[in-house]
Amino acid sequence: MIKRVLRSRRLKAMVIGFLDLFFRKDQNKILFVVKDRTFFSGNLRVVLEKYIKEKNGKIFVYKDGKCPKDIKDELISMGVTVMDGLTLYSAFHILTSGIFILSHNPRDAHIYRKFKSRKIVNLWHGVAIKRIENLMPNIAPLKQKQLKNNAKLYDMVIASSKEDKKTNTKAFGVDNSKVKITGLPRYALLQKDYPLGELLKKELAKIEEIKNGRKLVLFAPTFREANSSAISQIKSSEWKILEEFIAKNNLLFGIRPHPYDIKDLPKFIQNSPHFALFLSSKFTEPNIMLRATDILIVDFTSIWIDYLLLKRPIIGFAKDYKHYLEEERGFVYDFNTIFPSRFIANINDLIDEIEKVLDIEEIEYKNTTKILHDYNLNYNFAQDIYNQIEQIKF
Repeated sequence: MIKRVLRSRRLKAMVIGFLDLFFRKDQNKILFVVKDRTFFSGNLRVVLEKYIKEKNGKIFVYKDGKCPKDIKDELISMGVTVMDGLTLYSAFHILTSGIFILSHNPRDAHIYRKFKSRKIVNLWHGVAIKRIENLMPNIAPLKQKQLKNNAKLYDMVIASSKEDKKTNTKAFGVDNSKVKITGLPRYALLQKDYPLGELLKKELAKIEEIKNGRKLVLFAPTFREANSSAISQIKSSEWKILEEFIAKNNLLFGIRPHPYDIKDLPKFIQNSPHFALFLSSKFTEPNIMLRATDILIVDFTSIWIDYLLLKRPIIGFAKDYKHYLEEERGFVYDFNTIFPSRFIANINDLIDEIEKVLDIEEIEYKNTTKILHDYNLNYNFAQDIYNQIEQIKF
């Protein structure tokens, strides 16, 4: 019972909210906030590494939960102070930090009060295709109250394009001027010359080792709020058909479940050399996975938006396509027009589609890319976001 109370987000917010009034905020202290059930990665990683490179400020990482040891060790080696969960020590640094950089919600750091001396930057963790925040249907009154309060806290939100800026302005309920078109910092990880840390070098090397010279076809489905997972919807007989095709063409079929929807592969192919499960707990950086991916298969996740920048084949696949479009949270855009390629609903058609793009090295989805990206991979995403944050500090 006591442990459950201590884990309560509401209680944490009440404690921090009360104490917040009595502590001076230091804008030389920069706090990167990691949501529970997620990993330090993506936008947070790239911006933190930029601050380390610039030797600007005292850098802290707070995770509302336990930070994996390998990530924690690497951050500490870079001179970062890492804090696991709410303690007296982490509470002090939450209360005294002047810059908060997060990728989900201010409540992940248990704050809800606005101070002129504290700046909050939301590096939202993806380009919104599905409805998010204020755009979601049937928002409960308590959730609506939290979203309204969050809007008052934000000093800056980022966007990938002009269209994405329109979406984020509405979704986060902020003034248009607070939404900056910087591109997502994590796009930098797709650049071949981006300097990777030791942990990501090891992850990339491990992926290449598993590939063993084969092309990687990666299936990266999203989680379902009102249906069984995309992976469990595929029958054993269908996995077998897919395995035969993969083996015949000397491919590797990778599966990356959504972190909220961890599912094992069917038992009969768990030990198959033609399949590999790339869990986010072991392969923490999605865009490192994308760098090594030759063909991407997705359903309604937005990971394909990052992949557009690599100009490689994208295939849509969902057995519950109609159900998802009608029963889940809905989409910001007309999904049938925004998705860059054909959408498949059965295994045989999926195999045909993979076969069509096997020898394609580069493919541009110009119309979709123009809507969702204002910059290509030649852009310095890290520098732009760093400059924007520095401008709002004082």
